[in-house]
Amino acid sequence: MMDMVARRIVDFIPLSVGVRNAVRSAGGGLIGWEQTREVAVATLKLQQDTPDPIAPEMIEQYQVMLENAGRLVAEYTGLEVSGLPDRVMVFSQEDWIDANIVSFRFLFDPISDKYVNAMEEAELGQPRRSPNPRAQRIAHAMLTIQVGIIMGYMARNVLGQFDLSLPEPDEGGKLYVVEANLRRIDTNLGLHPREFRQWITLHEVTHSFEFHCNDWLREYIASTMQEYLDTIDWRGLSRPGFLGKMRKNNIREDDALKAGGLLALIATPEQRDILRRMQAVMSVLEGYSNHVMDQVGKDLLSTYDSMKERFERRKEHRSSAEKLFRRLIGIELKLQQYKIGQAFVDEVVRQEGLAFLNRVWESPEMMPSLDEVMNPSLWIERIK
Repeated sequence: MMDMVARRIVDFIPLSVGVRNAVRSAGGGLIGWEQTREVAVATLKLQQDTPDPIAPEMIEQYQVMLENAGRLVAEYTGLEVSGLPDRVMVFSQEDWIDANIVSFRFLFDPISDKYVNAMEEAELGQPRRSPNPRAQRIAHAMLTIQVGIIMGYMARNVLGQFDLSLPEPDEGGKLYVVEANLRRIDTNLGLHPREFRQWITLHEVTHSFEFHCNDWLREYIASTMQEYLDTIDWRGLSRPGFLGKMRKNNIREDDALKAGGLLALIATPEQRDILRRMQAVMSVLEGYSNHVMDQVGKDLLSTYDSMKERFERRKEHRSSAEKLFRRLIGIELKLQQYKIGQAFVDEVVRQEGLAFLNRVWESPEMMPSLDEVMNPSLWIERIK
């Protein structure tokens, strides 16, 4: 028993060191990215995972899957694209952290001063012209630790990702898979390893088609996300009664907006409108990819039915603590996006066909509102 306790204490040491360093570092901005990585890696290791090295032949297999997926998605969707990713980047969990810190930094650094000023006002009750070192350290440490823990958790759960490469738009999007996470899932669920990977690759390749069949979607996503971050009332996190408000706004399965994590609970009406726009677009993106993954996958993969059933069922076995954490950081929102987005896509295709649905990629005006996502007939009537 004592040995077990000692091992658990040792497990927590890297995370406690990362937290201590985040608190001690004053930093030049809102988030200390070196300490964020330290906390993220420590959080990752705390989850008791020691993945095997990635075999070179596995990397080669992914390139074949990419070619297969590209051909099949093009045939099914009829979308005309150019500049698609020409390779799959097969990542370790730490590789994923390093790649996504770049994107996180691109989004968060521009709002650094606003956050610090908000924390100063919250602490002192009035604006100050000169920075308050104590308030700045509190803000710096809090956000550094929070972002690090979220990234560490995500690094063990992300299977695939189409990265928009927001900081470097000229390079085009990139396609990642996190091999250690795929291996853990296929082992735990008894899935066919290659078919499972081909299925996930289909999903991410479809995302690449969505963004490469037009020239507006990437900038629209980036500007909407930045608009939302720029208008957040960060002081809401420190207001009295915040936890009571969180309990009052309990997340319901049928309300995607309330599944948006902590920030959705303190958003102003203006910010909630932005959030609804973001969620509508993301729901279409995820729903379209799921639709294609299923329609192509059921003909391509012999284990499709059992694989999907086992994959979906795994969500039921998460602990209550994990479910709460996923809701607070917004992961449940993404699951809602899969669900309501695919219902929208499936219904539009059923009523009008895929060519009609593809009109969503023509311009921002052709995208459905969140109300239209919930009621596809409204969108069909508007577009006709």
